[in-house]
Amino acid sequence: MKLKIQKMEELKALQAEVQRRETERLRRIDVFAKLGYVPTPKQREFHDADEFDVLYGGAAGGGKSRALTAHAIRECVRYPGLRVGAFRRSYPELKESLIAELANLNFAKALGATWNGTEYELRFPNGSLIMFRYAETVQDATRRQGGQYQLLVFDERTLTPPDVCSFLESRLRSGRRDLPVLGIRSGTNPGGAGHGAVKARYIKPTQYGAQVVTDERGRTVRFIPSKLSDNPHVNPEYAADLKALPEKLRAAFLDGDWDQFQGQMFTELKRDRHVLDPIDLPASWRRYGGVDWGYSAPWAALWAAVDEDGRAWIYREIYQRGVGEADQAKQILAAEQIGEQVAARYADDAMWATRGEAKPIADIYADEGVHLEKAGKGAGSRVIGWQRVRSYLNEAPACPHHRAQGWETCPRLHLFSTVPELYRELSDLPHASKGNPEDADTTADDHAADALRYILTNLGTGPDYPLLDEAPTGAPGEALQPLGTAMAVRPDTSGPASDWWETDSHDDGHVPGGTVTSPWG
Repeated sequence: MKLKIQKMEELKALQAEVQRRETERLRRIDVFAKLGYVPTPKQREFHDADEFDVLYGGAAGGGKSRALTAHAIRECVRYPGLRVGAFRRSYPELKESLIAELANLNFAKALGATWNGTEYELRFPNGSLIMFRYAETVQDATRRQGGQYQLLVFDERTLTPPDVCSFLESRLRSGRRDLPVLGIRSGTNPGGAGHGAVKARYIKPTQYGAQVVTDERGRTVRFIPSKLSDNPHVNPEYAADLKALPEKLRAAFLDGDWDQFQGQMFTELKRDRHVLDPIDLPASWRRYGGVDWGYSAPWAALWAAVDEDGRAWIYREIYQRGVGEADQAKQILAAEQIGEQVAARYADDAMWATRGEAKPIADIYADEGVHLEKAGKGAGSRVIGWQRVRSYLNEAPACPHHRAQGWETCPRLHLFSTVPELYRELSDLPHASKGNPEDADTTADDHAADALRYILTNLGTGPDYPLLDEAPTGAPGEALQPLGTAMAVRPDTSGPASDWWETDSHDDGHVPGGTVTSPWG
């Protein structure tokens, strides 16, 4: 029995040694030479990068799709049994990019690979596999829920919504000790639903490719910028076409400019015009709030003060994930300073939707002392809201603060530097690629931007509180409980008008015509 066990162990050791030698042999193969692929210096830099998550690109014409395809093939040869997921937004786009490049490389036949055009899969003799897939929505991505990949490839990553990329990244794992997880390789141009997420992950943290950073999970992240001039093989006519593009397109596709791109929603937004360090705001300016609910997606809350000339000053934000409804309301109240009076808080109409036997989210807010108003999401209201945001971004006669600095005009919308997520979303928000071109892309980050839209659309309309004939007293009746914790009191018009509009509070503590808190709030 011992001899049998010994022989089995020797056989396993021999098999492991054979596999090790075969792996080493495969890694010495010049895969690119067999493919007839000669990388440019920038492409070579991409192939040599050993960071976990690498983004290659910026400008068009840098050879991104070919580099991604060749890279996936090389890793499949080097690591027997490797599973690669190669993604783009749609199959037609896959055919025009990655699969077209695969055809140019003769489907890796020189390396013994076989192409299945029905399944869109490339198989290698050593058991490795590249699966070419589309993923435009999270629902598309969940079709890959049972699969696992050791290498993910994203072509034109900014065109794929961020939540789709995030879900697919959760499929990165290996069930074998001898098969490592190689990470993520992406290529893209500026613009698209994922522009903001890509810029926030790869571009800004690396200082536009100047350094390698480590993310919150301890994984290294690198950006390798490329331009048209980095590719000596590019067609001169193609280069001339890029140079002839309109300014925004030329900035993105020729220069790889991540700060402006075709389809940018708010080109009027300028940091040096719209953003300022916090200043003291007069207590007399009316305050408003905006709330865009989310749990897995970010939850955003904004506060705005409106001055005598109607300018909006956004002075506070909360932007978080994974916070329950009651805790959201508590955080809103905790953020507000003592004595701060918010005239109305406008919120996503979906917060009033019933959820089976569960309370509507707006009711849970009300239970915690935060009364909300429906922002209004009827037909066309989104576009009207974005137009309202655009109108506030425009210039008007300078406010006293900027006039003291010599400005003749300033925007109607001022953003404190303490609201960075709002500025990021507004600067990176693209127009919708489908549907109404005047709308924003709903798959992009727009949570704080939505909260702003709710506020600006409703400025001047006033809150829609329940209107009572007199302030409630005593224990609440069942009919009054659904009114929430804030309500308006109808003026007593039986006496002189001056009595009603006087500024002194009544003995019961409420200001005539003002808002009172119910005794059970």
